[in-house]
Amino acid sequence: MDLLQRIQRWYTINCNGDWEHDYGISVWHGISVQTLDNPGWIVSIDLEDTCVKQADLPYVLHERNTTDWFGYKVENGKFEGVGGPENLSEILSYFLDTFLPAHIDPTCTLEIHLPVLGYENRLWLKAEAKMLSESVVEITAVADRQHSQSYEWGLDTDLDLLNELESSLSELQVDYVLGDNAEPYVFQSNDNMLRTFLVAPSKS
Repeated sequence: MDLLQRIQRWYTINCNGDWEHDYGISVWHGISVQTLDNPGWIVSIDLEDTCVKQADLPYVLHERNTTDWFGYKVENGKFEGVGGPENLSEILSYFLDTFLPAHIDPTCTLEIHLPVLGYENRLWLKAEAKMLSESVVEITAVADRQHSQSYEWGLDTDLDLLNELESSLSELQVDYVLGDNAEPYVFQSNDNMLRTFLVAPSKS
């Protein structure tokens, strides 16, 4: 997976219907990649409300020559990397391979949704997962499948399905167990854009 795909995964894994609205609304929030007039690059990545431990890092500069340089800092809940015209990949690589693994909070969990067998892309069981990398999470808790509030649905018509199944919810199954890893993606309902949530892929 190349660096751009991995940054896409970082963004995806944090999207939950709320975070992207709070931190993805302008070039100075979420993830921003811009050019400098040095020449060079500046990359800003919001860390607020993510599973990255809140920490301030003073500015560090690695200067090899006037066009080959790279620096970074973390302050006010934001990672900022800068570099020369050929150093964009080094900035992204540092964030993904060095900074992120060292600062993931092992006690932080994300809400994730597990596909219900036989009702894939229609019903999901709520669960919690901890972040292992920018792409991968580990399932740490699964909601009680006997309660209707433990589920999310796709279309409004799938809510009718959930209501029909209410007397047999305990019989519904998912393919995931505690300790399983997943590479989640964002689901957004076709008939209600406000229903956006992170889901684990179907194993079958």
